[in-house]
Amino acid sequence: MAQSTAHERQVLDLCLASLHALPDCRPEFIPAPEPEAGGTLEMHGSWGCCRYRIVAVTRMTPLAAELSVHRHRLDPPSIPHLIMTDYVSPGCGETLRQEGIEYIDTAGNAFLRQPGLLVEISGRKKASRTPKAGRVFQPTGLRLIHLLLRKPEALNWSYRRLSKEAGLALGAVGPVLKELQQRGFAQADDNGRLHLRNRTELFHRWEIGYLERLRPKLLLDTCRPAADLALTALPDLIVKQGLQGQLQVGGELGAALVLQGTRPQRATLHIQDDPLALMLRLRLMPDAGGNISLLRTLDPRRGKDPNNARLTLADPLLLHAETTGGDNHADELAQQIYQRYLARHLSPRSTQQSQDATHESG
Repeated sequence: MAQSTAHERQVLDLCLASLHALPDCRPEFIPAPEPEAGGTLEMHGSWGCCRYRIVAVTRMTPLAAELSVHRHRLDPPSIPHLIMTDYVSPGCGETLRQEGIEYIDTAGNAFLRQPGLLVEISGRKKASRTPKAGRVFQPTGLRLIHLLLRKPEALNWSYRRLSKEAGLALGAVGPVLKELQQRGFAQADDNGRLHLRNRTELFHRWEIGYLERLRPKLLLDTCRPAADLALTALPDLIVKQGLQGQLQVGGELGAALVLQGTRPQRATLHIQDDPLALMLRLRLMPDAGGNISLLRTLDPRRGKDPNNARLTLADPLLLHAETTGGDNHADELAQQIYQRYLARHLSPRSTQQSQDATHESG
C-alpha cells in the first residue's frame, strides 16, 4: 500500500476502531518502513493470532468490488489481504464474501476468515460521508497516470511536453506530479531524477478511476453493427475504408486480435474525429444497448497516421480495463492480457528499461 492521504488515513483509523470493537480481538497496525511497501496488521486473541497485509480502498463501489475479485484471482496473495474501506454495501459484501476476500469498513461491517477467527457482520448503515478522492485519481490526473504507466521515463519530461502528450492543461501537471510523490508513487533518486514506484497498485487504482470517472467523460456514442455485419468483420472493414490510421481498436475485439483464438462479444473504438462520419463509413447504427463503444482517445498522437497500413490497437492498459470485471469470457481475456503484457511491465522487480506498452496488429 502506498503512502496514505489524509482521507485514506481517516478510513484506516476508523476501520482500526471497528476492529478494536470486536470481542477478543487486539489489532496492531505496523506501518512499513518505506511508503511503497505498505503496512501490515497483526490480530491477537484467545483464539490465536494472524497477520494481514492492508489494502486501502477509499470508496467500495460495485465496480471496485468486481475489480478486487479480478485482482484476487489474477494474483492470489501470499499472505492474507484485508480490505479496509469506507463502507461495504450488502451487494458488495456478497461479491467479496463469495470470493473469500476479507474486509472491514468504518461502520463495522466485516468478513474475517482465519484459523480460529470467524467474523461476519453485515447490515450496518453508513455513518458518514465518503471521503473524496485526491486530485490524482480524478479525470485530469488519470490521463497523466495513463501516460506515466506506459512511459515511466516521462516523469522527467518537461511540464509542457507532459501536458501536450497527455492532453492536459499545463497548470494541471505540477499538482498531479506532486501528489504522486506525496503518495509514494514517484520518488526522486540522489541525482534528482524521478522514478515511478509501486506500479502495480498505481495501475489498479488507475483502472478503477478510469472505469468510474474518466471513461464516462470519454464516451461519445454507443452503437451496433448493421444486421449483416459481424463484429469480427469490423477490423477488415476498417482497413477497407482506410481508417486504420485514424482509430484504435480496443475492448474484447482488440484483446481478441492480440490473443487470437477467441470470439469477442463487444468492442471499443478510440477515435479523434467526428463519430457520426466514422459510424457511416463502418456501417454502425446508434443503439444505447449496442455492443460497440466509441470513446475519445486518450493518446492524441496514436491513430492519426494516414500512411499507417496496419490496424492500431489500444494499449494493454486500456485493453485490460475494457475487458476486466465483465462476464467470464471477458475476464479471461483480461487475465491473459495482464499476464502476457502487463505483469512484467508493472512488476517492481523488473529490471527492464521502461517501454511504451503499446502493440499493433499487422
